[in-house]
Amino acid sequence: MFILIFIYVHTIKKEQATIIQHESQMEMDLKLKSKLLTEIHHRVNNNLQIISGLMSLQIESENDEKLTTSLNLTQNRINAIASVHKIIYGSPNLLFVNLNQIFNSILFNLKLIYLKENPNIELRELIEEGLEMDLDRAIPIGLILNELVSNSFRHAFTKEGKGMIEVSLGKLGEEFVLVVKDNGLGLEREWSESKGIGIMLVKNLVKQLKGKISFDGEKGTYVEIKFPLVNVNPIQI
Repeated sequence: MFILIFIYVHTIKKEQATIIQHESQMEMDLKLKSKLLTEIHHRVNNNLQIISGLMSLQIESENDEKLTTSLNLTQNRINAIASVHKIIYGSPNLLFVNLNQIFNSILFNLKLIYLKENPNIELRELIEEGLEMDLDRAIPIGLILNELVSNSFRHAFTKEGKGMIEVSLGKLGEEFVLVVKDNGLGLEREWSESKGIGIMLVKNLVKQLKGKISFDGEKGTYVEIKFPLVNVNPIQI
C-alpha cells in the first residue's frame, strides 16, 4: 500500500511539473509573439515614413499642379496608414487598438495640412470615449476617415470661404456609426454615381468592413457608415 501511495504521489508531482513547464513555455511563446508583432508594426511605420519622405522630395521637384495634387493625396493616405501602425506598436493590447487615438492622430494631421490653406474652416470632433477595434480593421477605418475628411476640406468650400466639418463616431446597438458631414457646397451627383478614386476607395473599404454607407449631398455633404462592432474574421494569434 505504501508503495502504491508513493507511486501515485510521484506521478501527480511529475504531471504537475509537466503542466508548469508547458504553461511557462506558452507564456514565453506569447511574449515572443507580442515582441515580434510590435517590431513588425514598428518597422512598417518606419518604412512608410521613408516612402512619405521620398514622395515629399518628388512633390518639391514637380511643376505639374495636377500631378502634385495626386502625389499629395497619396502621401496623405500613406501617412494615415503610418499613424495607425504607430499607435498599434505602442499599444499594450495584441488584439485591439484605441480608436480615439487613431482618429485624433489622423484628424490632427489633416488639420495641419488643410487649415494652412483655409483657416476659416472649423473641424469638430465628437468621438465617443473608450472605443476599441481589432487590428485588421483599424487601417481600413483610418483610411475611410482620412478620405472623407480630405474630400470635405478640398471640395466643400470656396477657397477662402468659411465652413464647418463635423466628424462623429460612436456605438449604436451592435454597430459602430461613423458620420462625416459639412455645411459646404454639396455634390451635384449621387454618391453611387461618382467614379472618383477616393470615393471608390471608401466604398471598397466599407465592403471590407461588412458595413453599409448612406449619402446625402443636397445641403452640404453627409456621409454615414455603419459596420459591426464584432469582426466576423478576427486575427488569429
